[in-house]
This record gives sequence, structure tokens and C-alpha cells, in this order.
Amino acid sequence: MASLHSDFVSNAWYAAASSSEVADRPLPCTLLAQRIVLYRSQSGRLAALRDRCAHRFAPLSMGDIQGETIVCPYHGMAYDGTGRCQRVPGQNGAPAGAVVQSFPVLERFGLVFVWMGKAELADPAALVDIDQYAAVAAGGWGLSRGYSLFKANWLNIADNLVDPAHTSFVHQRTIGNTAAEDVAVSASESQGVVTCGRWIEGAAPVPIVKRFVERFSRPGCLVDRWQFYHLKAPATSWVDFGAMDAGLAHTPQEQAAAPYRVLSYAFLTPRDASSTHYFSFQLRNFATRDAAVTAEFEQLYKATFDEDRVLLEAIQREEDRHPGLRPVRIASDAGVARLRRLIGTLQQKESEAAEK
Repeated sequence: MASLHSDFVSNAWYAAASSSEVADRPLPCTLLAQRIVLYRSQSGRLAALRDRCAHRFAPLSMGDIQGETIVCPYHGMAYDGTGRCQRVPGQNGAPAGAVVQSFPVLERFGLVFVWMGKAELADPAALVDIDQYAAVAAGGWGLSRGYSLFKANWLNIADNLVDPAHTSFVHQRTIGNTAAEDVAVSASESQGVVTCGRWIEGAAPVPIVKRFVERFSRPGCLVDRWQFYHLKAPATSWVDFGAMDAGLAHTPQEQAAAPYRVLSYAFLTPRDASSTHYFSFQLRNFATRDAAVTAEFEQLYKATFDEDRVLLEAIQREEDRHPGLRPVRIASDAGVARLRRLIGTLQQKESEAAEK
């Protein structure tokens, strides 16, 4: 099993910013303990460069965007989106070494993703597909968004995202209740995706379901609800959560017709060894064009993720105080064990490739 504080997996797409954040000014950010700068040229082309001029190492993020280049604030050296210097004021041409590292970028789902590993391995197909996202514009699904900075190691957060069992205790105000405490969690793995989940049958609706489905708020109402957590290694998560009338068949068709269904996506980006960018959005199948529901959803999910954040940050502090701690595993950790093995394999492959 991978160490609690093991190295990052570099060959992956990592969310770095919302699309709207990358506008008319350079945007600095730290991903996988590396300082980079994002910018959009005047023609609209996205670029990601190491945030360090080749001359005296001034942060390029403190400079300006001019045409298709980003200009260093110190001596005006201008770099294009490939990281090659195109102009040095006061001289003809640029030194051969006037190059800064560039990173592949991809814009999708209203987010900007950066490939932090070997550029030749950057494949847009490696980013998760989300069929429902394409239906948002036509009103087929509602969309809410969020961002948090967790002061916790990314692996501990990933563990949390293949752990449906914790919702019965951590999220009783929103997406959980005690009805699921003793319901076993299944775990499986296929093509780099770990899936953990369960059905809770004939149970009282959780608070968030009662809030948005009127008939489920009636006294004595019982529902069957599902909760399946998926995580594509290393750090892309989606949770399929919904509720239907008790006793209906547990089929994809009934799930698609359920009055309450939410697909919650989270993109984890390690900032450094002890903090993580947490980009998220939720797709919902009800009140899809209602701006008030969108705003309420953003607040509800912020509260839900904050419940996770508080606990995970406390765990991080304890691990920092006692390096080398190893957790005792229980039955509901089956998905965690699968995920750690999967991530450990990715890390080992990168380590071996670096040694060649």
C-alpha cells in the first residue's frame, strides 16, 4: 500500500483553475509543488508555463500579456505559449537557452486542466468523459460549482472519496443518516476506476432529498436510495447519489426516472504534500434551470465538503505530529485498499521510467 505521504502521480490531467479565472491577466498557481503560470493570449489561446523567467528567475505571473506572449516584469523578455523567448529588449534575437518549461493544457467542463508529467504522454482521452455535462446547456441537467483548498494530503482526500460508509456519520445534516450504518459497502475495480457503493432500502429520506422532493418530505415516507462512489486514478472522483420510491426495481431505467439524482464530480489537484485544490461541480436532474436552486445547492455542497475538510485537516495535523502512523483497516476500507494499490502502481511505473 502506498505511503500516506507518497509522491505525486505526474502523468495525469489536473484541474488548475476555472475557465473564467484565466482571463486578461496571468494567473499563478501551485500544482504538485510546482509554481506555474496560466494565461490566455489575446487570440484566446491557453498556455501553462513554469512561473520563472529563464534570465533572472523573476515570476512571469507578475508580468503582462502582450499579443501571443507573456512578458517578464524584470527585463521585458517575451515568451510564447511553448515557453520559447520571442523577444529580448535591446538585442537581436534570444539566447538558445531562453526557454521556460511549458505544460499541455486542456479546457473542459468549465475548468482548465494541466498535464504535469511528460508532455508526449498527454492524451485528452485520459480525462474522464461526462455525457450529462453536454446536456446542461439544453436544460437536461442543472449545474452547480464549488472550490475549496483542503489543508490535507491528496491521498487522504482520495480515500474519503471511495468511502460511502462515512456519510452516515459525517453528513447527517445533508446526504446521510443512520439508516445506512450497518449496510455493507461493495468495492470493485475496472480499467483504473475504483467503485464503492451500496443501496439503502426502505429507509427514511436524508435531509437533502426531503428538501427537494416534496412527496419524500411527508411523515413516514420511505425510499430506496443509492450511493456509488467512483474514482479514476489518480484523482478524479464522481458520486452517483439518488432516491426513488421504496420497492421499485434497482435498474438503470428506474434510476434515470428517479425524482432525485445528483452526480457530484471532484477533481483533486495536490498543491503540495499537505494541501490540495478541490474543484467540484454537481449535475442534478431536477429544477435544472432554477438559479435559486443552483445557489442553494452550491451552499449545501460547500457545507457537505466542509464537513469532510474539517475532519481531513484534523487527520493531517495528527499525521504531521506523528510521522509513520499507519491506520488499522476495517471492512469498509475495501475500496481504499484497492485505490492505494492502484495509485502505488502508477507511482512505481513513473519511478521506473524516470530511472531509465
